[in-house]
Amino acid sequence: MTELTVSKVPFEDLLTRTRSGDSLAREELLRRCMERASRLVKEPKRKAMVEKIGARPSDISQDSLLKVFQHIDRFKGDTEGEFWGWLTRIVKNEATQTYRHSTRQQRDVMDTVPLDSKDALAVKARGPSPSQVTAHQEEWRRVLAAFSWLAEQQPDQHQALSMFYLDELPVKAIAESLGKTQKSVEGLMQRGSRALRSYMTEEPDEDGPLTPEVAAMRNEADAAYCRYLRRREAGEKVDVEAFVAKHPSCAEELRGMLQWMPRLRALDPSRNS
Repeated sequence: MTELTVSKVPFEDLLTRTRSGDSLAREELLRRCMERASRLVKEPKRKAMVEKIGARPSDISQDSLLKVFQHIDRFKGDTEGEFWGWLTRIVKNEATQTYRHSTRQQRDVMDTVPLDSKDALAVKARGPSPSQVTAHQEEWRRVLAAFSWLAEQQPDQHQALSMFYLDELPVKAIAESLGKTQKSVEGLMQRGSRALRSYMTEEPDEDGPLTPEVAAMRNEADAAYCRYLRRREAGEKVDVEAFVAKHPSCAEELRGMLQWMPRLRALDPSRNS
């Protein structure tokens, strides 16, 4: 089989030959994958996300292709549609993970103050400085904007979170008021809290099926979130950071789900005047 003829081979045959060790078939499959991955990375939403952190779309597509061909033995499908679906999930996951890693590094740098810096050596003022007041107001506006966005996008989730955190109603009372089961209310609050986390961290919503690892992590975070609600329901005062520390495998996701509504309440000027 020549390079000219291999370009005309049907996809399923190409995949079979690649699996059997045909080098020409593998090169042709790589060429087709490169074209598809390049188009996926250049889709407007994904391209904007990648460029926002200073990454190059070509780097994302190349890293994705490396994973595809490193783990091609894990692909159990036989059709062209199944293969492109698998490739698409890998590209989306690679773009999302690159974005998260970069933004996490940026936050770590911002949160790190050298011990010999002026900030570390300065004596704390008795009251907030003008810059601290401005930062407080700006954070309040950001959290409020996120909550207003949720009200427009998912009013049921917004209402459930508002009744629990701001009106301080128990889940049972919220369920009765909304005509739903307690489990349904917990689900609304889980999804609403995750949506707020994505909005505040500027992380994109993941399209399509989640990877098994991400799905397992989210399931664990959801279960922990429900335990948190039930402990609050029982009248217990739960320290968020201590609670999160007991769930290291989903700590970042869980912290993001738990922190923004209490933060909204704490920042509310009407409660601090």
